Amino acid sequence: MTGNEIRRRFLDFFKERGHLIQPSAPLSIDDPALLFIIAGMVPFKAFFLGKKRPPASRLASCQVCFRTNDLEKVGQTPHHHTLFEMLGNFSLGDYFKEEACEWGWEFVTKELGLKEKNLWITIFREDEETHRIWKKIGIAPSKILKKGEEDNFWSLGEVGLCGPDTEIFFDRGQSFGCARSDCEPGCGCSRWVELWNLVFMQFNRDKLGRFSPLPSKNIDTGMGLERTASVLQGVEDDYQTDLFSPILDWLKNLLPEKIYEEKSFRTICDHLRALTFLLGEEILPSNVGRGYVVRRILRRAHRLGRKLGLEDPFLYQGVSTVVKLMEEPYPHLKKKQGEIASVIKAEEENFRDTLSRGMRILDALIGNLKAKGKKLIPPRDVFRLYDTYGFPIELTAEIALEEGLAIDKKATELLLAEQKKWGREDFRKKRQDMRQFTASTHLTRLKEQMGRVEFKGYEALRLETTLVGIIKKKSLAKELNQGEEGELILKSTPFYPEGGGQIGDQGLIFTSNSRAQVVDTQKMDEELILHRVKMLKGTLKKGEEVVAEVDKERRKAISRAHTATHLLQAVLREILGTTVKQSGSLVDEDRLRFDFTYFSAITRHELQKITGLLNEKIREVLPVMVEETTLDEAHQRGAIALFEPKYEERVKLVNIGEFSKEVCGGTHLSNLGEIGLMKIISETSIASGVRRIEALVGEKALKQGEEKENLLKTIATKLGTSEGGILARLQEKEERLQNQDRELKRWQEKSVNSKITKMLEEAEEIGGVKVVSGKWDNLSAEMLREVAEKLKAKLKKGIVVLASVSPNKAFLVATSTQESLSADKIIREVSRLAGGSGGGRWDFAQGGTSESLKVSPALEKLSLIVSQLLHKNR
Repeated sequence: MTGNEIRRRFLDFFKERGHLIQPSAPLSIDDPALLFIIAGMVPFKAFFLGKKRPPASRLASCQVCFRTNDLEKVGQTPHHHTLFEMLGNFSLGDYFKEEACEWGWEFVTKELGLKEKNLWITIFREDEETHRIWKKIGIAPSKILKKGEEDNFWSLGEVGLCGPDTEIFFDRGQSFGCARSDCEPGCGCSRWVELWNLVFMQFNRDKLGRFSPLPSKNIDTGMGLERTASVLQGVEDDYQTDLFSPILDWLKNLLPEKIYEEKSFRTICDHLRALTFLLGEEILPSNVGRGYVVRRILRRAHRLGRKLGLEDPFLYQGVSTVVKLMEEPYPHLKKKQGEIASVIKAEEENFRDTLSRGMRILDALIGNLKAKGKKLIPPRDVFRLYDTYGFPIELTAEIALEEGLAIDKKATELLLAEQKKWGREDFRKKRQDMRQFTASTHLTRLKEQMGRVEFKGYEALRLETTLVGIIKKKSLAKELNQGEEGELILKSTPFYPEGGGQIGDQGLIFTSNSRAQVVDTQKMDEELILHRVKMLKGTLKKGEEVVAEVDKERRKAISRAHTATHLLQAVLREILGTTVKQSGSLVDEDRLRFDFTYFSAITRHELQKITGLLNEKIREVLPVMVEETTLDEAHQRGAIALFEPKYEERVKLVNIGEFSKEVCGGTHLSNLGEIGLMKIISETSIASGVRRIEALVGEKALKQGEEKENLLKTIATKLGTSEGGILARLQEKEERLQNQDRELKRWQEKSVNSKITKMLEEAEEIGGVKVVSGKWDNLSAEMLREVAEKLKAKLKKGIVVLASVSPNKAFLVATSTQESLSADKIIREVSRLAGGSGGGRWDFAQGGTSESLKVSPALEKLSLIVSQLLHKNR
């Protein structure tokens, strides 16, 4: 019976018995206590707690769950997974123990066809009612085992909902057992498979541990689909079921050699399946929260692939296999397939470089520690790998364990905390003066007197208002005189304070006798708006009436950039997909910077499409409408909200026609036509999975076009051609350089070939094995690999180690004709002696070092290394 059929039969079975079938809820559950859904009942938690009314009193589901509490066991056992499917039926104050047990037994024996002789029951030792029910169903008392609280009593926590549970076990037979005298259901050996857990929520436990009956008794059951499939398909290992085997076959076919390393294969298959679902929900890799978990399992799987010989990104290639396998019950995966693969590939490419750098350092470190007989990697080295090279601490711990070493995680975390502390101190220092003032009793009293500053800059750029506060040299003052600088606080203001990526307004604050230039506007907490000023003329006094006037042209230029930022996000999501999410921005005068999540390099063609659509929308002169609404209403209308916890109950919703909807408190245009022109000037990657676009709008975009045109004319003049002939002239120069490169390569080949014969003649023979070594200055890596392969082809039984040395680095390669004399082991040792690291396959491996002077002494030890390997293999 296939996994799909088991799932379908289960849901049909309970639908026929009056259950409302619920779809699998998103893994990223809205629960402060959980990052992910970890059990089938989690989506219904609010129903069980009485906080929400359920859609029906009988529910059933097949819920996708994700756990990482046993991450290190994934791959080690046949039944541990990060992502799994939980079949469950639930009663909320409807039926109770008798129906749950009867239907459970009916389903496993009639629908699934399992033989009664192979089924065992466990119950809570004090639950006589359930014992009677199972006997009534026809289970022999000898096959109903009473267990303690640790095995058969469920609770939501130390306090709260709880109750006994009963489990149905499948017996594979004695041949699968551990042969212990007390081997029985719950033993933990391969013989017993826990099929189904039926939880009876009938009590509430208080702080003193006392139980009181619930007014409404509930049922929560869970049957793991993967384990059930392994029983029905007659396999001992979940990974051999049809829910995993296509992924396993894909991985086997991907490998260059027919190898099978059980733990690595299982882990890669599990993690790839989990990644497909997580990314299918747009839970993207990052360094915090759910995103960190995604990044961690992706990197874990990628590293295991490298150990199997898959040097390049490979996980993304398996997404189509997972989607094909799971699209029947989860069709949304098919729609997201391209985006999922794209994110995985980009993350693998980014991590490949981090892993290569970190592994070189870690290999050398582990080699030195082993040579000294030490078992612990020093915390400062673990921290340095993370802080300097971005090498994850968890990964260092995993690799250390594989090598028989350990790390001191607590000591490393203390170093990490210390670094964060210093980072915070530096930030505090930068804002110290203003924070000190903000916290002062004077300012507190001022806020109490005047209340919240009213911002009126949406409606007016010029406003008559009252000067209610003056700050001079970090203290409250009564006046500000000509030539002095300070901060002014107005009762109401048209000046927009810096926020939401938009820079603060500038302008003037004046009376008939005095004038202050506003150089910046900042918000201090949610109540005060500070106008930083230079007094140009006269004296401004606290309490007098003033005119506040925003620089109109500057505000217009900033608004152009801000509206253009909204347009840019909408265009990016239209062309690149909805995984694009804003992660930061800067809105300046006719200039913007937009940071966003995206896990692939943006092609030139895509960038052209983005620029084209931006200006197409500008030419359409779409209206920009700003309205006030609630955050919930904005969400229901499909609006994007960036920093949701920071929003108040009432928010401003910015609509650009029907093309863009965003919650935003910034200033905007009345239509897109006022932007005029938009030009992207750069697109780069600024972090793993985060890209940045910088763009000009309006007058600056026009000026930049003129400057480029002038530059092209200058280049054409220098090259002695027209603007249209620049490319052809550069191609001519490139061809000449390529001819010179080819000539250099021919000369190198001639030089190398003349040396190969001599190297073979001078090769030392150890135990019937020819040992060839050589060194060149500044030979290309490609050429060095070719020479190594040529030498290997001329040896029946031999080892070749070659090096190309330059002043600041050296590249090494090794080839071997014998699997017992692994090139991987030899290059690792030679590279270590040279102060670097290396690795690869048994027949070909490469390494590197930044200590060129150590290469010759390391090559001189090659014969000794080969002798030791030969002796070890005897």
